[in-house]
Amino acid sequence: MGNKKPERRRKLAKRGLLFFLLFLFFLMFVAGCAHIFGYLDFWQRQGELRKEFRDEPSVELLRELQPEDCYLLVGRVVLNRDRQGPLLVVAVTDTFKKREIVASRILQAPVDYYQAYLPEGKYDLYFFADLDMNGYFDAHEMIGRTTGGPIEITRAGVKDGLTMKGPSFNLDLGAPQKTDLPMRIKVKEQAYAHESLDDEFFDPAYGLLGLYDPKALMAHTQRYLFSLEKFDPDKTIMVFVHGIGGTPRDFKYLVDGLEKTRYQPWFYFYPSGMPLQKLGSLLANLLRFGSKTLTYQLERVIVVAHSMGGLVALSALNQLWIDGPPPYLRGYISFNSPYGGVDAAKMAGKMPVAVSSWTDIAPGSPFLEGLYQGKALQNIPFYLFFGYQTGEGSDGTISLRSQLEPKVHLSASKSYGFHATHVGILNDEETRRVFNQVLKKLNTR
Repeated sequence: MGNKKPERRRKLAKRGLLFFLLFLFFLMFVAGCAHIFGYLDFWQRQGELRKEFRDEPSVELLRELQPEDCYLLVGRVVLNRDRQGPLLVVAVTDTFKKREIVASRILQAPVDYYQAYLPEGKYDLYFFADLDMNGYFDAHEMIGRTTGGPIEITRAGVKDGLTMKGPSFNLDLGAPQKTDLPMRIKVKEQAYAHESLDDEFFDPAYGLLGLYDPKALMAHTQRYLFSLEKFDPDKTIMVFVHGIGGTPRDFKYLVDGLEKTRYQPWFYFYPSGMPLQKLGSLLANLLRFGSKTLTYQLERVIVVAHSMGGLVALSALNQLWIDGPPPYLRGYISFNSPYGGVDAAKMAGKMPVAVSSWTDIAPGSPFLEGLYQGKALQNIPFYLFFGYQTGEGSDGTISLRSQLEPKVHLSASKSYGFHATHVGILNDEETRRVFNQVLKKLNTR
């Protein structure tokens, strides 16, 4: 009897070591070696946040601990006069402590809608403008707030997995009020147009940040769609959707080869650690709102996605199709997307802490099963680009079996295979030549 306990400990230790090695393999397989250290930091930070929450619970901590359980409150903003600068929306609750500021978001001009990413609960919203132009949103510059009771966010009130419709606010820039909230937040203006994808704003380090710390990436970007020039309604808008741990810079080679007089590239820059259903819903809403506003009136759109971005993009297209065929949508192109999932991602549920998007890309996940039920691919021109390596059944990361998942592959208008790696396909000369041929075909529809 006395020898059994040490033997059991040795077996458990071996099992733990084996799990850890498999876990490291999973990270390298899905995201690359550099992400191992990102995950270890994420693991440590989650432990620290849980301890903080146990010691002194707050909704702000809950929001950071469980971003996958938060929802996007969205509503209309109406200003009583023109304003070029950004506004600030602040969400406040009494759930754990009196008048806790849970989230603040700078609304970049032009402001048509407000957004606040929040857990379930009851919230008051406050709006501010930098009226004295001192570079800060201050307590005496409140231009509107909720009246008649707080807004309640409930899971049941969310229809697309992400968005809950909030009330409209009429904001009075000419009659500011003072609030007791401890407000002094620096104004940050974030343009949607950048000169180049080489801009530090799109540095690959931000892709890692979005995978393991979604809140930090959202603080960096302040919005979700970006371009390289001001909106031109006469051009075909191309919406590029990067993959896990990626940034818009991944598409630089393809974008450099575009015919600039005909196409305008836009980039969905999103935190890839979030649940894919929510990310798809967000993209769908951006396109849906863009087709209705006068600021960005969408006439022709082609969606282009790489890797896991293909799952996000297809989720968005399926959701758009619920409202009927989007008249502006010309087609969809994906590169090396794991439509059949990633086998190694099955380990996500056994990890000490899991990234939500990893769970979604596991074969047979509820997200993937729901994706196959969508109607978009039966009704839209779809071109599937896949990569392989000589003598191997994968692109070095995603298996051919997954890239060519029959439930998706058979819906393609045409498929193109290239002797290229998972990332290399985006920087391949032959790929770019065929890609531009497909674009011409879609743009003449």
